[in-house]
Amino acid sequence: MKKALLLSIVLVATAIQSCQSPVSSNQTSPETFPDTSHHTVIIDADTGNEMDDLYAIVRALLEKDFPVVGLASAHFNNVQLLTDSVWHVYPTENIQTMAISQQLNEMLLTGMGRLDLPHPHGCDRIVGYAWGYYEGAPIPESPAVDFIIEQAKQASPDQKLDVVILGPVTNLAAALLRAPEITPNVRAYLLGMQYNPATGAWNKNEFNARNDLNALDLLLSNDKLEVIVMPASISADLTFEHEASVERLDQYAHPSADLLKKRWADVHSGESWIMWDLALVEAILHPQWATMETVSAPPENGGRNISAYTAIEADSMREDFWGTLEGNWGM
Repeated sequence: MKKALLLSIVLVATAIQSCQSPVSSNQTSPETFPDTSHHTVIIDADTGNEMDDLYAIVRALLEKDFPVVGLASAHFNNVQLLTDSVWHVYPTENIQTMAISQQLNEMLLTGMGRLDLPHPHGCDRIVGYAWGYYEGAPIPESPAVDFIIEQAKQASPDQKLDVVILGPVTNLAAALLRAPEITPNVRAYLLGMQYNPATGAWNKNEFNARNDLNALDLLLSNDKLEVIVMPASISADLTFEHEASVERLDQYAHPSADLLKKRWADVHSGESWIMWDLALVEAILHPQWATMETVSAPPENGGRNISAYTAIEADSMREDFWGTLEGNWGM
């Protein structure tokens, strides 16, 4: 009798457990992730700010099946430009940060023989005002904004335009404000903010976020926009060593290799550098090397569902980058 009763209890418990979802509330099982095949891709980069943008752009352009249709430049208007006399190698007096990014984009494309790729310059200022954005506040204009709108109109909800943003999200936010009807046709990949997978807490005290917080809030609060975030706290796992990287770049008689090597000195890199932007590109190209979860957006943005990378396989990403260079630039 006792054994029968015990068996009944076990069977009931098993039945209850089988009815419960094995997936936590902040994570989507892999089979339910949206299709992340790429129809068209725009890379949007504040290339002049640091060095990892260049590495990320090179890796993306060397991927034969990654349909990059344009490379947009972005500003990096941070507050230190008002207080410091120099930012990396650039004097800050009358500095035009977007123009620096644009120049580097053109240098890189020239070295790679890809100057035919559309490379519109982006906005040189934030969306709205320093104290926030509201209806009627200024929306910056630029050829990059127009290009995003044009490409998004050729896309669809089933074949989206992917905008891979390596700096502030100004260009995309301005495009969506000017042409909100394109929103369902766009998927935004963002690099920025800090995220704690254990607590589900976001922190916007991060460089890209701070460079246009208004634009970031617009994207995160837009529940019609598909958003995928690579938090800076996750991409921080991908580092390159200075000396070893320069030694490897020395092997290639390629103008873009020279630009990648020179950048270590231009940004006063020290012994190593976090390849924040490269981590995002590698995660997009190789989803198997990154864990993506469905999480809640920050509460001030309504807490809607967005996707976030919560772990990466940095060693695999590092090996892939150098292997790609060897396969394309090696003897």
